[in-house]
Amino acid sequence: MRAMAFEQDKDEWHEDAVATIVGLANAHEVFSADDLRREMREPDEPSWPGRAIIAAKKAGHIEPVGYQTSHAAARKYGATRVWRKKTS
Repeated sequence: MRAMAFEQDKDEWHEDAVATIVGLANAHEVFSADDLRREMREPDEPSWPGRAIIAAKKAGHIEPVGYQTSHAAARKYGATRVWRKKTS
């Protein structure tokens, strides 16, 4: 039963995250996973934000434009991709 609930949570989080990414892309010139983490509830797994960003990229919503230093202590302030709304 827990596995089924986990999968439903994962699917719901993923759908919400992709919608949030599209919103970030429409509202900001550029954004990063740090912005997604600020806008979304905490994921159950640390890989979920990255997976949602890749899904949004594959769907043609966003494109990478560079890198910046992450503002997240959990990411140890390492490099993170910067994204924007896909223009073509």
